[in-house]
Amino acid sequence: MTATRLHCLDASTAEGQAYLADMALALAYADANRRSMLDAATTLLTTVLGVTPDPRAEISCVHNFVRREIHRGEELWVHRKGAISAHAGEPGIVPGSMGAPTFHVEGRGCERSLCSSSHGAGRAMTRSEARRRIGVGELRRQLRGVWFDERRADALRDEAPAAYKDVGRVMRAQSELTRIVRRLRPLLSYKGVER
Repeated sequence: MTATRLHCLDASTAEGQAYLADMALALAYADANRRSMLDAATTLLTTVLGVTPDPRAEISCVHNFVRREIHRGEELWVHRKGAISAHAGEPGIVPGSMGAPTFHVEGRGCERSLCSSSHGAGRAMTRSEARRRIGVGELRRQLRGVWFDERRADALRDEAPAAYKDVGRVMRAQSELTRIVRRLRPLLSYKGVER
């Protein structure tokens, strides 16, 4: 039997420290971007509908990051790629596709998963495969009941609901990792224009 060697970047080296600094910068940028969108949406809701969202309901949830954590009495680097932190009682979001439900969850603190859960269902088709297999008419059928910019239908085919796995099945499979607090049905889906 051949031993498998796990290749990694040593966090104590200059390269490792540079990686951690770059990742921290990317996470801060993403947080500022989400904050900007949240502020714009809050202003719109207040101005147009006269309602003020409750800031206590805010859930800040990131995926694709690495951080130092203690598990089973040992300090470890935990890299969550396509995963979110799900410590006991920690709020999180598991998004669906443009046409599938999104779930607000609470972590159960499952140590066997290093207190993690999936961040969505993941793709069932590559982007190019989805563009080959899903036409504009099929996209419209899959998004029936969800508002989206019809002018961009051709460009959105690779994001069609059928391009993703069944998020409900994923939620059932990870029931020991998270508890579903709320199920949200999409009413509007907006994808920004690539420049």
